Amino acid sequence: MINMTPFSIPSHRALSQRDLIGGIPPAGILLLFMLGAIFMYGFQMYYMAIPIVIVYIIMRVLSKRDPYMIDIVVENLNQKDIYIP
Repeated sequence: MINMTPFSIPSHRALSQRDLIGGIPPAGILLLFMLGAIFMYGFQMYYMAIPIVIVYIIMRVLSKRDPYMIDIVVENLNQKDIYIP
């Protein structure tokens, strides 16, 4: 008797997961790096390292549960507000 189940190909988990740099999406790393460069080197406000590290930790916690969470938050912030009368 012939087995008529659908064929399957094994795939590696890395092929199905999203690429994260330091645990957060590349756009988040770019944003934090640019803010750090502007505030700490441009304006010489070295105390801004503390809020940048806090934002990094928050972004990492959000990305750990759902890798697309930061993209969803940014998309919802950029969405136009429509008021229906």
